Amino acid sequence: MQIAALRPGIIDNRSMFEPLNLQTPPLVIGLGLVFAVIGAAVLAHAAWRRRRLQAWASGEAEHFEGTDSRGERPDAPLDVRVEIIAGLAALLLGTAGLIYGIGAQAQLDNMLESNTIAKYPQVQKVEPQKVRGYMQKWRGNLLEAEVTTVDGERFHVGIRFDPETGEPTIQDHSEFGGQE
Repeated sequence: MQIAALRPGIIDNRSMFEPLNLQTPPLVIGLGLVFAVIGAAVLAHAAWRRRRLQAWASGEAEHFEGTDSRGERPDAPLDVRVEIIAGLAALLLGTAGLIYGIGAQAQLDNMLESNTIAKYPQVQKVEPQKVRGYMQKWRGNLLEAEVTTVDGERFHVGIRFDPETGEPTIQDHSEFGGQE
């Protein structure tokens, strides 16, 4: 029996670059943010409804005069509990998405740097340029970055990545054997 048949997940190591997944981290971060905001809004509404129900139960409903009468239904406390559970679930899902997306982005940054150093040994560090302090400056598959060489020189470069193979190509710098 062949080993490959036992382990179908064996990866072909002939390539020296890690393949990149450029879409997942920003997508998951965005969805996580949306779910977290929705969950917080639903929880805020549930807290307001619970407070309104407690005021009606204690006879202090004058503060809530003119609001809709759904709180007067006998199943209103159950509705509030369901709303709290739904809000917590959305908030938990959003938080998990944010944590996963941030971790995936950190892993992607490490792969970008390792792929670049593997192809260009004179590069010591790759720092993606940031827009508004936190978003990386991408133009399609071209990352604008600042690279530091082993000599300590810093260059502002564009690095084009092949998303399937992960192979980087530094643009417009003959020091690195760049093209275009």
